[in-house]
Amino acid sequence: MKENALRRLAFHEVIFDDGHTLHHAVVEVCGKEVLNSYTFSGEPAMTEWIGGKAFVEKGKIRMLNVRLS
Repeated sequence: MKENALRRLAFHEVIFDDGHTLHHAVVEVCGKEVLNSYTFSGEPAMTEWIGGKAFVEKGKIRMLNVRLS
């Protein structure tokens, strides 16, 4: 997959460096840059289910034991 391709990744929990948390959230990324994030119900189309926790720090996504390729 291209490094600059838009991806929609879904997580159980997304924790932001400003202290807020989203549960059952989609994070739209380009590379590691976070473009958008929102909660969902149901099954969002064209979304990769990652699960677990993600952290957004200074506009970049960080996931434990997950590699974006």
